[in-house]
Amino acid sequence: MCKDFSRLFAGAVIAVGLALALAPAAEAGLGEGVDSVARDHAALRAHAATLVPMQAYDLHELMTADGGRVREYASRDGTVFAVSFSGRTMPDLRALLGSQYPDYVAAPSARRMNHKVLAINGPGLVMEVVKAPRGITGSAHVPALLPAGVSARELR
Repeated sequence: MCKDFSRLFAGAVIAVGLALALAPAAEAGLGEGVDSVARDHAALRAHAATLVPMQAYDLHELMTADGGRVREYASRDGTVFAVSFSGRTMPDLRALLGSQYPDYVAAPSARRMNHKVLAINGPGLVMEVVKAPRGITGSAHVPALLPAGVSARELR
């Protein structure tokens, strides 16, 4: 009886360990707390980060290993309300968009796409991506989270 319990217990421990190892990593970004900037720093393998206090928000700028730049805009309460990026390749949008990523995936009818532009203009997510010969630029924000007096145009 004791051997059977030991095997059962060992099997359960292995199953839980595998489930944890195979589960997707929890990442945050747009719409999440400012602590998500540190997680994004790791997820994007950024090698440099700067913080620039602005009048109504804080600008966190990350430089990625491939020379890309990611900017995360956090309100005074610590919520990331916008992101922008530029570089040779597309950054990890799952990490940057965080809880808004499902809105990005579910918005194919809202996308206007040609060879160079992707645009989503919904109530929960506004996003634009432009592909140029030398790289990609893009931005995304949650309209309801923009601080008073902040225009989406200044978040590039």
